[in-house]
Amino acid sequence: MFTILLGTLCLSLLVSIGETAKCSAKSGDISARWQVVDSELTVEVTTNNIGNNEWSAVGFGPDMSDLNVVIFQVVDFKPSVVTGTTQGYGAPTLDASPSVTLQSLNYNSNTLVARFARAVGSLSTCQTWNFVTDGAIEDGSIGYHNAAPHSVEICADKCTRKIFS
Repeated sequence: MFTILLGTLCLSLLVSIGETAKCSAKSGDISARWQVVDSELTVEVTTNNIGNNEWSAVGFGPDMSDLNVVIFQVVDFKPSVVTGTTQGYGAPTLDASPSVTLQSLNYNSNTLVARFARAVGSLSTCQTWNFVTDGAIEDGSIGYHNAAPHSVEICADKCTRKIFS
């Protein structure tokens, strides 16, 4: 009887641990949630209070230099997503075409919601994700951000529960 009780307790604990994987993050006006299904990472990012000629972003990497970035911008009241890389602390070098697959993009009442997918690749291990808000578009280019990034250690491969269709 004790063995059955102990086995049930261990199984319950393992299920609970599996269900508590950190699959979302929020800081101020930016939030994200994600899943990994069939080696594809899908991320949905919501930025509140983003106005015209402003941007927000998520960067993958240990600090603000040498990141792969996904940038969500509103230019002339039209939302778009671009990707790129940073070398050092300057503006990113943008890709000729996005390195992610955009699944949805909505901008309404100063709230931008973007969902994108990419191969899990280098994000299959725990990585730092840097969330940035409060960036300005200056003369059509991505300017500096006005607030410090929110950095979170993310183990995306633990988020295998399907939350997106």
